[in-house]
Amino acid sequence: MKKTLATFIAALLTVSGPAFAQDSGTAPVTAPRPVPRATERAPKQSRVVQEVKEGQLSVTRTLDAQHWQPGASITMQIVATAPADMSLLLPELGTTFGRFDVRPALSKQSAAGQTSLVAELVAWEAGTLDVPAVTVSMTSADGTKTAVTVPATSITLTTLLGGNLPLTELASDIHGPVEIDTRAWWWWLIAAGATAIAGAFVWWLMRRPTHQPVVIPVAPDEWARREFDILESQRLPERGDVEGFFVRLSDVVRTYVERRYQIAAPDQTTQEFLGQAAHHPNLAGEHERTLGAFLRSADMVKFAAARPGADTCANALTSMRGFVERTTPPPSEVES
Repeated sequence: MKKTLATFIAALLTVSGPAFAQDSGTAPVTAPRPVPRATERAPKQSRVVQEVKEGQLSVTRTLDAQHWQPGASITMQIVATAPADMSLLLPELGTTFGRFDVRPALSKQSAAGQTSLVAELVAWEAGTLDVPAVTVSMTSADGTKTAVTVPATSITLTTLLGGNLPLTELASDIHGPVEIDTRAWWWWLIAAGATAIAGAFVWWLMRRPTHQPVVIPVAPDEWARREFDILESQRLPERGDVEGFFVRLSDVVRTYVERRYQIAAPDQTTQEFLGQAAHHPNLAGEHERTLGAFLRSADMVKFAAARPGADTCANALTSMRGFVERTTPPPSEVES
C-alpha cells in the first residue's frame, strides 16, 4: 500500500510540475538586487611601549607583532629594573591572558638588577582588544615592598577581509530576476492537495503502533570521547584539511555542551551560543573562557581563512578533551 500511494503522489507532482514553468503572459516580478555597502579599514596598529616608574623600580612593557591580525603571534615583553640588591617578582601568566591565549613559548631571564619576561600572545578575533594590566613587585633586604602596575592598554587587530566587516556581509552570488506565474493558481491547489494527502499518510504511519527497539542512551561525555577518537584517527591536519578538522571539532564540542547542559541552540552564532551557555552556573569562570577561546579560534579558521599548523590543531583537540573531562558530572550526580 505504501509503494502504491508513493507512486500516485510522484505521478501527481510530475504532472503539476511543468505547469509552474508555463508562460502566463504577465510581466515577471523582479527581486531587488542587494546594494554592496562600503566598509572602512581600521587604522594600522603599531608597536606599543609602556613605561612606569616608582622610586627605584622601573617597569617597561612592549607589545609588538609582525602582523597585527587574528591568529598571529604578538610578543609581550616585560622588563623590570631595580638596584642589584633588590628582589623582583614578575606576574605569573596562565594559559589565557584577558582575551588572548598564551602560547607555551614563555621565557624568563634574570640578571643583576634586571628581570624580564617574554610571552607570545594570540587573539582569535578582530577589532579593538584590551591587554590587561600587569603588576611587578620589588622587595628590599629589610622586607620593604614596592609594587608598580603597568595599566591596561588596547590594540587593534585587522583581517585580510578589511575593517570590522561582519562575516554575514561577505560577497555572495547575486541571482537574476525571478519569474512568478501569478495565474496558474489551480496547479498550486493540485500540488497542495497532493502534499496534504502525503502528509496525512505520513501522520497515519507515525501514529500506528509499532514495536520500537530499546535504545540505551549514551552519556554526552562518553559520546564526545568517541567522536574525538574518530576525528584524531582521520588525521585531517596532516592531509591538509585544517578547516574540515576545526569544523568537525567545533560541532562535537557544541553538541556536547548542548547535551550536557540541555542548551538547545543548533542554529545560533558563536556569540549567541556563548551568551546562552554563560547563564549556566556550571559553565562560569574558567570553563566559559576555555570554551569561548576555542569556538572563536574555530570561527577564524572556518570564516576568516586562518590556517594554524598541525601542532595548534593537536593542542586544540587536547584542550577540548580536557574540557570534557573537567565538565563531566561525578558518578553520584549521574546516578541521581
